[in-house]
Amino acid sequence: MALFTGTFENKVDQKGRVSLPADYRDLLSDNGNRSFYIFPSPNADCLEACDETFMQRVADSIEEQAAMFSEEEQGLSYIISNARRVSYDSTGRFVLPAEFADYAGISNLAVFVGMAARFQIWQPDAHKASLPDRRNQARGLTLKLKRPGADQ
Repeated sequence: MALFTGTFENKVDQKGRVSLPADYRDLLSDNGNRSFYIFPSPNADCLEACDETFMQRVADSIEEQAAMFSEEEQGLSYIISNARRVSYDSTGRFVLPAEFADYAGISNLAVFVGMAARFQIWQPDAHKASLPDRRNQARGLTLKLKRPGADQ
């Protein structure tokens, strides 16, 4: 699974095209199909994006783990039903779906934010405004890493 890190800002042209950061493009290109999934975030005024492996994990969770008609199933189904597969060219350019750009308020600039197995796409001012909350949530955080092969 890809590991998306870092924060990058790229221009969006008048046709809604924007380039993936080179680091993200390299990670996504490993699957050879030059595409990824994008959907409106259920938790913030931004977009979420992921590779096919992550999206398959979401789908598998619906089928295997979520109790039918539970809040968890509804939340995971929201992701699946709103996700779109987006293709990009050899330079990493893709068209940001207009309704997604409207949802996130993205017009001429987009901020890409690595979130480990997925990444977010923000309108720059909205991302900047979210930083104090994120910093406060991280304060006092104790990092507990699982050992490889450990169940819990």
